[in-house]
Amino acid sequence: MILRRTAFFAAAALAAGVAPLTFRLGAAPGSLLLVATAVLLALSASGAVASLAVAGGALGALAFGVLAGASPAAAGAALAGLCFAERSTRVQGGGARLAHAGMALAGGALAVSVTAAFAASSLAIRGVSVAVAAVLMALPLLIEADDPMAHALDGAAEEVTGPASAALREGAALRRTVVEQEMPDRKAARHARETWASLMRLARARVRLERTAGARRAAPDGPGEAGAGEAGAGEPPPAKVAAAASPVEVVIGRVDARIADHVAALTRVYTAADAARAAATSLDDAALRRVETMGESLEQVSKAIVEEV
Repeated sequence: MILRRTAFFAAAALAAGVAPLTFRLGAAPGSLLLVATAVLLALSASGAVASLAVAGGALGALAFGVLAGASPAAAGAALAGLCFAERSTRVQGGGARLAHAGMALAGGALAVSVTAAFAASSLAIRGVSVAVAAVLMALPLLIEADDPMAHALDGAAEEVTGPASAALREGAALRRTVVEQEMPDRKAARHARETWASLMRLARARVRLERTAGARRAAPDGPGEAGAGEAGAGEPPPAKVAAAASPVEVVIGRVDARIADHVAALTRVYTAADAARAAATSLDDAALRRVETMGESLEQVSKAIVEEV
């Protein structure tokens, strides 16, 4: 979390400091630099590589280029608002989401206004103005947003049916609980990241299968199928019953099982990591021993004083 916040402040300082100066570099270099800094800011605000964040950063750069000549404040508001658009969608509650968007607009407007006002000042003053602008752009971070992966898993759970929906919700709840938890070593952390990524791929595949199965169920039966039903006097032949479980349904069952396995494995490993950390903490009793020794020493001193009196 600290690394993410540090990366955001660096990206915000870069965007606030570079954006007003891009017009001095010429059309092509300035535009490329503006888009790059805006996309970097959007990705840092999102905390994940998301297509919506990239699109928001690119649109923010476009809006900044259009509005900067008329009003630096409006340009900064558009830049920050669009860069924070993906994060705004993950804020829980309508009021909090509205406040998040408002803080993004206000922070961006103030940040670019400050850097534009001191653009011709000395290097030290410009540095201070960029630091202040970075803090102003970070105002939306005061409002908590849902974890990107947990939000995506919840979204996938809403689109699917059956046991996969419950398993994905369980995975989202686990992700929110352990998002800031550190694993015992780098190897375990890497394996956990790979398992989360695999679960996310399975969730996307399950959503696509759900849509495919839904489209097939909604499609009307063909003439051949209707004729076969009439010829059977309302009862499908045994071969038709045996073929009722389509390949798509078989794959759906397998994907559901794999999703449940991933969630169970992640739950097990994080529980084990918590238990190992708690066990290690319980063994570290050096402070306890020092306090006990000090207490015994003070008791002996008190006893000696009382005996002398």
